[in-house]
Amino acid sequence: MPDASFCPQVRYIDAIPFEEKNQTYFYLRDPLEVAASPLVITPFELYILSLLDGQHTISDIQKAFEQRFSGYKITESQITQIVDVLDEHYFLNTPKFQAQFETLQSEFHHSPVRKPWHAGTAYPAEPETLKLQLEAFYKDPQGAGMPNFRANGKAQTNGRQLQAIMAPHIDLRVGGPCYTHAYRPLIEEALPADVYIILGVAHFGGGGFFTATTKDFETPLGVVKTDRRFIEAWNRHAGQDFSRGEWAHRTEHSIEFQLPFLQQGLNHDYTIVPVLCGSLEPFVYNGDRIENMPEIRTAIDALKRTIREDSRHIQIILSVDLAHMGPKFNDPEPITPQKAQSIRTADERMFEVISGFDKSAFYDLMKNDLMPRNVDAVSAVYTLLSILPDGEAKAVGYGQNLQPDTNSIVTYGSMTFYGKGF
Repeated sequence: MPDASFCPQVRYIDAIPFEEKNQTYFYLRDPLEVAASPLVITPFELYILSLLDGQHTISDIQKAFEQRFSGYKITESQITQIVDVLDEHYFLNTPKFQAQFETLQSEFHHSPVRKPWHAGTAYPAEPETLKLQLEAFYKDPQGAGMPNFRANGKAQTNGRQLQAIMAPHIDLRVGGPCYTHAYRPLIEEALPADVYIILGVAHFGGGGFFTATTKDFETPLGVVKTDRRFIEAWNRHAGQDFSRGEWAHRTEHSIEFQLPFLQQGLNHDYTIVPVLCGSLEPFVYNGDRIENMPEIRTAIDALKRTIREDSRHIQIILSVDLAHMGPKFNDPEPITPQKAQSIRTADERMFEVISGFDKSAFYDLMKNDLMPRNVDAVSAVYTLLSILPDGEAKAVGYGQNLQPDTNSIVTYGSMTFYGKGF
C-alpha cells in the first residue's frame, strides 16, 4: 500500500474506444511497447486513469470519483488495486518503469541488428510460410499478379525510369495485396538499385524530422544490410546525426513491413537506408512555409546532395498510409459508407496532386485536407517531391480498412514514380 502522499502518474498511452456486446470499453496500448501487455478497461476505470496526473493522491481520486458518479461507491483499496495493475504493466511513471525502460534502451543500443518486432503477429515468423503468404498476396484477386522475377528492369515510360514507389505500411494481414501493386513494377521494370532509401513514418517519436538508424534489419528471410556509408555522408552534409533518436526504430513497423517484399522479390545485392519521417503539422500550423524552416530544409537538401554525389543507383520507397479517421483517431464522427466514399474521393484528389509534382499545390492540400484527415504520408511525399522535382506518377492500388468495433477507418494506396534521375 503506497503512503497517503503518493500521487500516481500515468505515462503517455493510447486509450482506444471499442464496442462489445453494446458496451463501451477502452483498449490501453503503450506506443513505446515497454508495457508487458495491453489492457482493457471500463469507462469508470478510464476516469480514474484521467486523474493519475501526479497531482492527485489515492484519497483525492476516491473523492473525485464519487462526486463525478453520484450513487457509485469505490474504496481507496480498489483504486490502489487498479494503480498496482497499471504499474505492474509499466503504464505508470514509476521507478519500476524507469528501470525497465533503461534496460530496454541499453539492449537496443548495443545490438547491431534491429530484430523483427512484428514477425509472428502481423506476418509469419517461419520463412517458408512467409514466402507462401507473399505469393498469396500477389495472386489474390486484389493483388497485382505474380511478377516476372527474371525481368531485366529496362522498361521505360516516355524515356523515364522507375525511380520510386509508394507502398502501404498497414498490417500485411489487411493490406498485403495492395503492396504488390507497388512491388511488381519495382521487380519487373526498375533497374536493380544498389541502395533503397525507405522513408517511413515516425509514429511514436524520433530524433527530429528525419530519424535514421545504422542497424541492420533482421526478418525471417534473413538480414538486410543498412548502408552506413550513405548515412555517414548524409550526416556530414547536414551537420547533424540523424541516428540520434534511433530508439524509435525498435518497434516501428513502417520500415519492417517493406523488407519481406524486397527480400522475396530481388535477387541482387543491395543495402537500405531506413528513415522515419516526423510530423510537419507543428510547422505548418504555425503558418510557415516548409522551405523557410531551416531544420527541414537543411535535412532535405543534405539528403538530395548525398543522393546526387553517390555514384551508385538509388531508388526510394515511401512506406506510408493515408487517412486515419473515426473515434479511434480522436475524430468524433463515426465512419458511415457515405463517409468512406467521400474519403476515397479525397484520397483520389491527393493522388492527382502528387502526380502533378507540384510542391506548392501539395503543401496547400496538406494544410487544408490531408492533415485534418490524419494522412500520415505527408512528410515522406513532400520529401520525395523535393528530391524528384518532375516526372510521371500514377496510383496503382488502393484500399480501405473499415474497423466496425471503433467505427473508424484507415486508407492506404500504392503509387509508382518515373523520372530521369535525382
